[in-house]
Amino acid sequence: MKRNKVKSFTLSEMLVVMVITVIVVGLAFSVLNLVQKQIRGIEKNFRKTTELSLLEQRLWQDFNEHDFISYNDGKLFMKSVSDTVNYDFSEGYILRNTDTIPLTISVSKTYYMGHETTSGSIDALSLAADKEIPDYAIFISAKHDASHFINNNGF
Repeated sequence: MKRNKVKSFTLSEMLVVMVITVIVVGLAFSVLNLVQKQIRGIEKNFRKTTELSLLEQRLWQDFNEHDFISYNDGKLFMKSVSDTVNYDFSEGYILRNTDTIPLTISVSKTYYMGHETTSGSIDALSLAADKEIPDYAIFISAKHDASHFINNNGF
């Protein structure tokens, strides 16, 4: 009687295949982890850039909607006939009235009528956001109309 031999893999061949599979899966998860870290870094930079851009737009709008703007010791005060806005530039955040903006920004310089000033009335502001994004700066200025010059006697 002739026996039919069943073709199959040996135990050592199966172990080699399993070891190779484990190595490939481990490499795939390592690469996936690296990609996820890169994506989190990109999301963080995008979020910071977006927050800085929105702050710049808000400051520009506030500067050009208010008649009186003054700066003193990290606090920016803006007043118009219908509205008052306060900015407080603190370490790690900015307060705009009751809103908290989680950015580290410092006031570099303040200007009034083209001259640098340290406090009092201002019409331009230079901000540094180096702690958020390297070499990122914001410059905001107000456009004066004739009523500003009349109310302030030219200065």
